[in-house]
Amino acid sequence: MKRMRKWLLCPLIVVALLLCAIPAYADTPTMPHAFYGTLTIAGSPAAVGTVVTAKVNDVECGSITTTVAGQYGGSGAFDPKLSVTGDIDNGDTIYFYAGGEVANQTYAFSAGAVTELNLVVTEDLDPPLVDLTPLSPDPTNDNTPTFTGTAIDTLSNIASVEYQVGTGSWRVWVEATATDGAFDSPSESYTFTIPALADGGYTVYVRATDAASPPNTTAEENHASDSFTIDTVAPTVVSRYPASGAINVPVGAVVTATFSEAMSASTITTSSFTLKIGTTPVSGSVSYNAGTYTATFTPAADLAEDTTYTASLTTAITDVAGNALAASSTWSFSTGEFAAPTVISTSPASDAIEVAVGAMITATFSEAMDESTITNSSFTVAGISGSVSYNSVTYTATFNPASNLAYETIYTASLSTAITDASGTPLASTYSWSFTTEAESTVIPGDANGDGFVNALDITKVERIIVGLDAETLGADANEDGSVNALDITMVEIIIAYP
Repeated sequence: MKRMRKWLLCPLIVVALLLCAIPAYADTPTMPHAFYGTLTIAGSPAAVGTVVTAKVNDVECGSITTTVAGQYGGSGAFDPKLSVTGDIDNGDTIYFYAGGEVANQTYAFSAGAVTELNLVVTEDLDPPLVDLTPLSPDPTNDNTPTFTGTAIDTLSNIASVEYQVGTGSWRVWVEATATDGAFDSPSESYTFTIPALADGGYTVYVRATDAASPPNTTAEENHASDSFTIDTVAPTVVSRYPASGAINVPVGAVVTATFSEAMSASTITTSSFTLKIGTTPVSGSVSYNAGTYTATFTPAADLAEDTTYTASLTTAITDVAGNALAASSTWSFSTGEFAAPTVISTSPASDAIEVAVGAMITATFSEAMDESTITNSSFTVAGISGSVSYNSVTYTATFNPASNLAYETIYTASLSTAITDASGTPLASTYSWSFTTEAESTVIPGDANGDGFVNALDITKVERIIVGLDAETLGADANEDGSVNALDITMVEIIIAYP
């Protein structure tokens, strides 16, 4: 019996040695702090099913649901309780919420403690809502912009503002000021002025707290934000059309000015952007393209030929931030003398007859033309479709019918005043001409003498035509190569031999 006790003792000694090897400083979980007690909301016992939660540093650390009206948890050793646990230090303040509202009571965390704490929720204690409205435009040319807003609650603590540069991390909390000097009434208005800022994009953030709200709240409903841009740089004119000193400007030209940045369209008017001949204003309209930063003055009628014009932009023109042009801008240009282009020849000629059905229709102009204006809309042939091209070397436009013309048909070709020369001057008037196509051929190839037969007499006729004794006849070109020559004699012989 003693021997058996000795063997039983050995394992116990080993276990004891292993336990001694565990470090004394090993981490142990924080013991929870348990709570129970009565729960009153707005003067009445809380209803069954009301959720009670605990938060430390705005992090939820425990919750319980009431099963008895007006009471959460129980005092008995085995009754459920509100267990508060987590990454909490002794002494941290616990905030209690019932039905989403914060209770009047708080408690200092004590690991392992069990505390009876009667909770009372007296009113809606959500953090106050805030509104934010910049007093200055966005963007602004004032680098110390003032903002105003409304805190929709009774405040005992001032509102705060946070601002940052672009997407950077520089942030400064600035104290706001109540408009009447104190945050002490519902819908209290407030103002604040941001310290001097460099040009750039900013976002301003506002948050508000009141006496009953826990500090350091992150609830989104008590934040407001707005973005704005500081711009104190005066805009400049980067390009003009016509350029300063330009000559031979087309009479159909419009006048444009392109700026260095986005401009305020409302400041670009017929008063701030003008065109004059000497001191006489030119009537016209003004527009602005926000995509290209370009202002356009469109004269009410074509400009006069061989005339000097002066365009002007005043400092009443501003960018979207309100910065005026760095300086007024004035420049001059001159138009040229532009006679209307004319049509000097056509093919077929006007009133031509016997025009080949495979012919193309052409018109040659007196000067270089604007190719983009010569299209199948401005160059047409009535009754047929086709394609249009332009030869810039010969100044010739060509209408190529999509198929052969019809026999013995009158066609009318037209050139409209949409066609202009290279300077933009249109044809003086629509130009039209007509021609008639050939009759369908009944000629027998090789029948040089026109007697209706191809025989040896036709050989003699071809010979006489070749040496100039007779005029050319329709059937003499037996091989249809476009001319009458010895090859046609051979072809007549072949036709005779192999009719």
